[in-house]
Amino acid sequence: MKRNGSRSCTTRKTRFGSRERDWLKGDTQRGCVCLYGGAVDPQPPASGPQASSTPQTDLQLVLCSTSTSVEELCAQRNGQGLYVQLHGDLVRRLDPSERPLQMVYDYLTSMGYADPVRVQDEAANSDLSCMIRFYSERPVNADQQERTLLKGVFSVRKGKTQLHKWAERQVILCGTCLIVASVKDSLAGKMHILPLVGGKVEEVKRRQHCLMFSSAGSQAQTYFVNFDTLADYQRWHRQASKVVSQTVSVVDLSCYSLETVPEYLFYCQDLTHLNLRHNFMRLQGPGSLLNLPRYLEIHTFSQD
Repeated sequence: MKRNGSRSCTTRKTRFGSRERDWLKGDTQRGCVCLYGGAVDPQPPASGPQASSTPQTDLQLVLCSTSTSVEELCAQRNGQGLYVQLHGDLVRRLDPSERPLQMVYDYLTSMGYADPVRVQDEAANSDLSCMIRFYSERPVNADQQERTLLKGVFSVRKGKTQLHKWAERQVILCGTCLIVASVKDSLAGKMHILPLVGGKVEEVKRRQHCLMFSSAGSQAQTYFVNFDTLADYQRWHRQASKVVSQTVSVVDLSCYSLETVPEYLFYCQDLTHLNLRHNFMRLQGPGSLLNLPRYLEIHTFSQD
């Protein structure tokens, strides 16, 4: 599994300014939390935790105290949540009541730092992000990007006859299925699911950049998808060709810092073995573990 805990480690000389130094003076319970992956707001609020005016796009210094909670930081930034990563390992969503700066102080204390001034000084060093790092949004590593399925809005026609007209629709290549939305650019309406395992994907020679997707069996359905560019056409053709010739029976998603089951798994009809160990899975709600038995017949399931 790829680790990203040591990337983009920078020195305080490039991130720390007079405004931050003034904030630290006189109170060792004040400090800075480095947030990665969020937008920077150059205009901090008049009171409460303050966002630094340091013009960075990938790293934001947030001025706060040891009593500042995740809920307060999110309210100040209009954010949805914060995440923490220790030693480049799993990424965990923080509870609203947790206090990021206090977590850093506790971390340094466990390493042997005892002097409050020294703890404050070390906590303000962005190099510490190599060991304990906070994110304003869930980071996506290279492994997770490889699992991202193809999707886009294309011209679609159902069936092999001319009775159906071409229409712009959201199309997703998801697990072992092709999913076509009933409404353009929206997943709110009815979803048409076409199982591709054992089916066919063929080039439509009479129409440029067009593929025909067909399911297997006597009740086979067919969808034609017309792509905008040659690159899209080739990418979808290559990926769909792999799907129709293979079955997805074993999926290992351990150690991916997941909170919910990826949506495409609910459409993998041949899935029999699923490993979700060492994640932070929710038991209830959309994409939760309790929803798995409603959609899948899994023989072996691993979860801790």
